[in-house]
Amino acid sequence: MYCSQCGKEIPGDAKFCPSCGVRQDMGVIASDNIRVEVRPKKKWKKQKAHRQGRRLGNFLVSVIALWILFAGNNKVPDASDHAFRRTNAAYFTVQNQREMAVCDEKGTVCTIDIPRKVLCSADQSSLAYIDRDGELYDLEDGEPVFVDDAVSDAQFSFYGDCIVYTRAGQDKRSELCIYTVRNSAKEQAAVTACSEFAVSPDGKTVAYVDAGGGNALYLWRPGREETRVAGSISEILSVADDGKMVVYRKKDGGLFCSLEDKEQKLMDADGAIEVVLNETQTEILYTGDGTAWYYGAEQKEEEPVRLSGVKGTVVTDCYRKDTAYQQRRGLILGRKTLKDMVFATYDRGNNGYRLYHLNWNGASADPVFHHADQFQISKDERSLLCLSGQKLYYMKDIQDSQDRICLSEEMTVSQFAADPELKKIWFVTSDRSLYDCQDQEYKNLSFADRMYGYYKKGVLFQEGTDLYLAKEGEKILVEENVTDVRLTSYDHAVLDTGGEFCYLKDFDHAVCLISSR
Repeated sequence: MYCSQCGKEIPGDAKFCPSCGVRQDMGVIASDNIRVEVRPKKKWKKQKAHRQGRRLGNFLVSVIALWILFAGNNKVPDASDHAFRRTNAAYFTVQNQREMAVCDEKGTVCTIDIPRKVLCSADQSSLAYIDRDGELYDLEDGEPVFVDDAVSDAQFSFYGDCIVYTRAGQDKRSELCIYTVRNSAKEQAAVTACSEFAVSPDGKTVAYVDAGGGNALYLWRPGREETRVAGSISEILSVADDGKMVVYRKKDGGLFCSLEDKEQKLMDADGAIEVVLNETQTEILYTGDGTAWYYGAEQKEEEPVRLSGVKGTVVTDCYRKDTAYQQRRGLILGRKTLKDMVFATYDRGNNGYRLYHLNWNGASADPVFHHADQFQISKDERSLLCLSGQKLYYMKDIQDSQDRICLSEEMTVSQFAADPELKKIWFVTSDRSLYDCQDQEYKNLSFADRMYGYYKKGVLFQEGTDLYLAKEGEKILVEENVTDVRLTSYDHAVLDTGGEFCYLKDFDHAVCLISSR
């Protein structure tokens, strides 16, 4: 790396330049290890490619992690749109033993110290990090902007317009602060020792636990006084806009919610709890100790409903990333209501997934599929693909009919991939044959040693060491000698070729960073 003041080369872990003595703020720098590559267009190949021996990649300890992060524009939509907002650009980061390089889609590179924690706003539009010295930086247009030091933890608001963080203050007690990105303003809450906090999606309300005051739960709206909600809190799961509703656990293990300062006990739960909420966080679907419950906060006189017959723990990682985000331990879906929703549980007893349809009034849940090894719910939540017993089944309209069609006929299926609407389907059989299934008509495309998933209206798969895209019944060679692939729901990919990582936004352009393996 090079000094940001005098331009002389300095060690990668240097905090100060040995030549001019200026502190290195880790700004945007040029690097010989980064290149923007314009590739010639590849022609579609109709014939099968020759199989090649699969080369096992030898991942060294020097590469610690590969993250895929995204950045969008600065326009903040209405709060009601937050769960469906998509982004326009992308970041990917590669970390070696000494530093991390953050690359945007234009090939601009920002090299920073290895962070202790990387922060990304829930809508994927903003990036920040805490370095190993406890300094908090906000990345603005690829330039790290110093926020504060002695920082122990931090969270973005949904849109990235503010960062809430804790820092070591006087007597090493944990102070709670908020940093507003647009004007670099900071404000501190009157908390003795903050042990837990969460920020609402709009960034205007912070729920926190004061360990110095009996572990009491408070709501803090910057510029206004704190409001005490409850005592003896162990964990905050979520907080809604304006702090209207907060979901939390108490020291005795009970799950509670506070709606407009009125506390409601949801259940006794000593073990792990999985929680799914609607967009406004007024409805909750949750499981504890293997029991599923539904609670609608708008029904103020109603008690939580136990969903009898539902087995297993609610699965929270089956929802598309553009319709869901994690706030602390509560998964918030882009739905006005959880009623009439298809949801999944994982049943350890039969080592598989079960799918249910929550009734229109939330009073019961009807079974849809009793066992699935892999499944995908369509974007409109009406259709369903399930892999069970090495057979692939399709249900066209879950809400009106339980009829299912077997798509694999006499073939045994090991995995499948599909577009969000479940109109285009691909599957791999036990003998590694890749099939394109459209309107129940099949076309054998190739062999597939590994299928990565839906990408660019097709499916990415690996044959030997070469990466291909199957699309419209044919296949295109994407890259040779690929070790691993990371896909996102935003149609971007990061390829690991063993010697470098490449961010691939389309087939004609790539940003590649040479690894120091």
